[in-house]
Amino acid sequence: MSNFSANKSGMSTQHQRRQSMPAPTPISTNVTPTIITTPPSATGSGPLGLGSRFHNRHPMMLHGGPRNRISVWIDHVLSFIPRRRRQIRYPIVFCVGLYLFLVYLYLQDVPTWSAVASFKVKNWAFNWDVKRCSYRKDPMLFVKDSSTVLVIWEMNCKLPSMELTWVPTDRSSRPGMDQGHEAVLGSTAITTLDKMHIVYTATLSGIPSTNTNISYSINPPRALSHLSRTYTFSHLPNPPSLEGREIARFGAVSDNQCEVSQFYNVLKAMTEHHKIDYLIHAGDAVQEYTSLDNWQTDFASPLSHFKIGQTTPLIYAHGNHDFDPLGEYTYTGKRTWHAYTLAGIRFIVLDSNLDSQEQDRWLEQELKSEATKQAWFRLVLVHVSPYTQYWEKDAWVNKGEKDWGSFVRTRYVPLFQQYHVDLVISGHQHNYMRGQDDHMVYTIIGGAGGQLDSEQVEDYPVWADGKVKSRHHYVLMKVTGDKRLIWEAYDADCGSRIDAFVLHSRTEA
Repeated sequence: MSNFSANKSGMSTQHQRRQSMPAPTPISTNVTPTIITTPPSATGSGPLGLGSRFHNRHPMMLHGGPRNRISVWIDHVLSFIPRRRRQIRYPIVFCVGLYLFLVYLYLQDVPTWSAVASFKVKNWAFNWDVKRCSYRKDPMLFVKDSSTVLVIWEMNCKLPSMELTWVPTDRSSRPGMDQGHEAVLGSTAITTLDKMHIVYTATLSGIPSTNTNISYSINPPRALSHLSRTYTFSHLPNPPSLEGREIARFGAVSDNQCEVSQFYNVLKAMTEHHKIDYLIHAGDAVQEYTSLDNWQTDFASPLSHFKIGQTTPLIYAHGNHDFDPLGEYTYTGKRTWHAYTLAGIRFIVLDSNLDSQEQDRWLEQELKSEATKQAWFRLVLVHVSPYTQYWEKDAWVNKGEKDWGSFVRTRYVPLFQQYHVDLVISGHQHNYMRGQDDHMVYTIIGGAGGQLDSEQVEDYPVWADGKVKSRHHYVLMKVTGDKRLIWEAYDADCGSRIDAFVLHSRTEA
């Protein structure tokens, strides 16, 4: 039999089977349908009693709702991606944004962030007692008077036999202790704050009254010789008259508390562009005086990072945040008000925290002294300005902060005018200001890190024709041999000069 016949026979048999199957039963029209109820959480409310989530929404709502401008913009940017793969647009945008952010950090802030992180990690390591006997704070210099400098450092261990020696050296020679002078032993005092904070204070007294370099060395026990340190700084009490030549440079900052990264940038800008002999600090170096961590990470570490503390003596006035009610001042030296002459300038440092009759009497005697009268310039350094003009209004009015240091304006300014003070430097207010009253110049330099002030709370005539800049900044003050004081204020972020003036000495001969 052929294949065709077989297939045909099979088809015939299948047809016969279909013919023999019984007819299907007709569908009844009386069957009651079963209603499936959708849970209320899924349906919500809607017209006609139907769930609006599935039955009553515009078709666009099923695909994410109306498209906003951001979605349209993202679709336009990612138009090169096939539409079927457009759902990956948000991960792509996130990855691109993260990449750009990391590039920004690399180009802008990574050096600052890494330095600040190193300050924090170093402090944590000491706090957790995982570092061997070492320096928590490198040596820092503080001017006490015209012939005395304090050297203060901190260890995480107590070494009773630690000594400091110093010797004057030739300004043209290399630093060292072999300049033909006998080393002088500085007296060292030890203050134990706790087992991890031991502060050493050495006094370098009897420094020569002529311009010289001072080389000093810290000498630990022989078994810890790796802790030996030697540094050199310039001492400029009475500069000669050198026509047209610079004889000293002073950097000036204030109010760096709260923001160590900004303070780091201020110091970086200063040290990259200028070499300074002394650093003026008008107070508020830390946010909380009692915080040992603040003193470590926010003040000492940035100064040590740029080698300022060890080789640049500080002229320091205490602010309200670094005020010690007990008068100990462990990290800055026990002094409240004092005066000394450097590079022809008579520095008169006052304490605006203490409304004291004793300070009043001392100030008047100092202004009458021959040392003040004969100085090329008379400079007052006090934290709270006599004329604070920008502050937070609620704190100024309702919390009584307008009265802080008001005695500086009411009692000290008349003395400044009577005895011909040339320049008053203050901080406290977080911005830059320069004003003038007759022959006396007032400056505020509170822009080394703290949040800037821009809300005006007073209107003093002394600032009327001056300069106001709400910028983080630092100041460079230069003294020349022809008795000029050159003042320059710089924006710490962009490096531009925001203000400058020149004072000529009013002292005869």
